[in-house]
Amino acid sequence: MLKKVLIFHFFILVLRVLYVLFRDIDLSPEEAQYWLWSKFLDLSYYSKPPLIAYLNFLSTSILGDTEIGVRINAIILGFFIAIITYVFSKELFKDEKVAFFNSVFIYAVPAYDIASVIFLTDTPLAFFYLLLSYLFYKSVKENKPYLWIMTGISAGLAFLSKYSAVFFFPVAIVYLTIFSKETFKNRWFYLSILIAGIFTIPVIYWNFNNDFVSFKHVEKLSGAEGSFSINLKHFGDYILGQVGINSLFLTPFFVYSLYKTFKDKDERFIYLSLSPIVVFTFFGFMALKKNVEANWPAFGYSTLYILTGYYIYTRFLKVALIPMGLSILSIIILFYTPILDSLGLTKILPPKIDPTKRLVGWSEMASFVSDLKKHYPKSFVFSDSYHISSEMSFYMEGKPFVYCVRIDRRMNQWDLWEGLEKYENKGYYGIYVADHQINEKVKSGFESVEKHYTYRVKYRGEFVKDYYIYVLKNYKKLNEDPITTY
Repeated sequence: MLKKVLIFHFFILVLRVLYVLFRDIDLSPEEAQYWLWSKFLDLSYYSKPPLIAYLNFLSTSILGDTEIGVRINAIILGFFIAIITYVFSKELFKDEKVAFFNSVFIYAVPAYDIASVIFLTDTPLAFFYLLLSYLFYKSVKENKPYLWIMTGISAGLAFLSKYSAVFFFPVAIVYLTIFSKETFKNRWFYLSILIAGIFTIPVIYWNFNNDFVSFKHVEKLSGAEGSFSINLKHFGDYILGQVGINSLFLTPFFVYSLYKTFKDKDERFIYLSLSPIVVFTFFGFMALKKNVEANWPAFGYSTLYILTGYYIYTRFLKVALIPMGLSILSIIILFYTPILDSLGLTKILPPKIDPTKRLVGWSEMASFVSDLKKHYPKSFVFSDSYHISSEMSFYMEGKPFVYCVRIDRRMNQWDLWEGLEKYENKGYYGIYVADHQINEKVKSGFESVEKHYTYRVKYRGEFVKDYYIYVLKNYKKLNEDPITTY
């Protein structure tokens, strides 16, 4: 059976590679940012730990600075998530058919498919968090030293993927308290914690040398500072976001599985339910105060997919086939929205609200800016948006470093890199690219505005976004905003 499983998921891997190679979309701004990090290898970065930069460095060293060079990481990790899902399910249920079904079932979940193509920090986190969940369970049951060591390593790598990996700690404590108190007396358990802790040292050291900016950033994102006030709109958006990334069609099955778990009180099922409950509850509480991005809790749902897949396969497979099919169809449309236009269904998802519009137009605009820069050899390109700076850095000819000045924005990674000081009063032109018209602060750093353009991005036959490009003469000095927030 394992051979068939590997062949099936490898086939999907190949399809995803072909999708990246031939679909006419660009890297997302965050993907481009993490690629840029790989050109400045460090122990950590402003908003995230360093693993994503290291993976991008390895993949682009082999495949070049291309979309597939970046996204091959997501595709490979997506393949291994499916394999771990199979292995973990087989370990739990001792049934190869259930295990295979579970490894296929995740293809009906939008969050999994997106993370298996778009390479963000959620992808390595999802993989290592699932691997950690599997190895921890197996370590508790078999108590073999090598399993505890691997558990510690996977926990460390999960942390280096994204700080959210720490949510596994309360999950583990709750599980052991209920079902395996004797593990608290096991030295190998504590060794695994020590191993995981070693992986955090470079990040802590980097933060120690950089005013602990990462932790301040996480604190601000969490809404920990300030008074608590309930915002039902944010909470409603959070619920809708979770339904969206997990599929509207499958949500009733997820809810049923959690309900059935605590009714049956099966140890295996309770373990699978702990991560999604802990993670969903924490971010839900956060959403009562501030906006929570839909993808933030997604890493904690992988064991829920295993749990739900089991109940679907063993109890109501025939009933679930239609919702699964509709979910897969919605994912296909999401990944190729122009299909709606060819079917005359544009109104279902107009280009203006199409989420994939964020992935188009960057390479063409970068080509325009590259041609413009050739007319001004003594020039630099900059923006006040790290999204734009990242995309221009990736797509411009020669892949120059594009600066991101601190004007009306919060701190980001660019504030830890070199700025524009070396260009001051040396007769340099600045090419400013923004999603808004130039403001007086930017103008004041130059002698004059020499030229300006409006670049319009067209997608699915409609203009979906305008950008503003300015050629500024004789850079003097730009007085950036002080760093007042993280």
